Amino acid sequence: MKKLFIALFALAGIMTAHATEANDTTMTTLSDIIAMESQSKMNNDNTQRLRNIWSKNTFFNISYNTTKFSSEEFPSIAGATSIEYKNKLGVGIQWGQTFNFHKKPLGGIVFIGLDYTWMDLNFNQYKKQNTPAGFADQGEGGIRNMPWHNEKMTLDYGMSIGPSLTLYPFAPLHHDGADKVRLQGYFHVGYSAHGAMIKDVPDRGMDVKNRFAWGHGLFTGIGANLTWNAIGIGYECRTDNKITYKHIDGEFDNGKMKCKQKTNRVYLQFRF
Repeated sequence: MKKLFIALFALAGIMTAHATEANDTTMTTLSDIIAMESQSKMNNDNTQRLRNIWSKNTFFNISYNTTKFSSEEFPSIAGATSIEYKNKLGVGIQWGQTFNFHKKPLGGIVFIGLDYTWMDLNFNQYKKQNTPAGFADQGEGGIRNMPWHNEKMTLDYGMSIGPSLTLYPFAPLHHDGADKVRLQGYFHVGYSAHGAMIKDVPDRGMDVKNRFAWGHGLFTGIGANLTWNAIGIGYECRTDNKITYKHIDGEFDNGKMKCKQKTNRVYLQFRF
């Protein structure tokens, strides 16, 4: 009988030990599950945070423009002559969006995309210059010449499209503030319509009026910007090499005049 009791106690001890070991294993497994769920939630939250940063692809730029307006076909007694005018004031607005080709950045850093700018609006004002040598109010055949050297204002509206490269250089640091740093470079090709108002132009009766001309042509722009979250600064060089202007008033030469416009603009950028 004594041996039987000893055997039962031994069996009970072994079963208790196995139960305790099983309970310990169960507790460890639950801890692992909780840790895994917590890590998964953190990863999801971080991914959503990054997507919110990456989704700010609509841009709105307000720029200060330095513009040179030139042509080799300004009228003179000797024929067409080349002159360049520099603006005294220039401002602009750009509004568009970047469409990335992939949802996540390559290597966690780079997006390749296509920019579409549906509004590129620019205003320039030029002060009056000295009358160029050889300029005559009336050219050959009695046709009047437009005095482009007078004070003038130009307004142009265009749209453009082109490739862009967007970098998040500090994304590998996984820091909330550094992740929001964005560097973008781009090249755009567009088409624009131009209007010009030349002030204080006398007609044949010597009445002074404002005269108008309109034009159109292709342009290119290359630039870069640096932003943090939703605000930043940028620079762009825009070149309009083939603007064709034509006077609206039939009193003046209605022939087409080819002009060029080169603009350097520094802008404040907003992203949303």
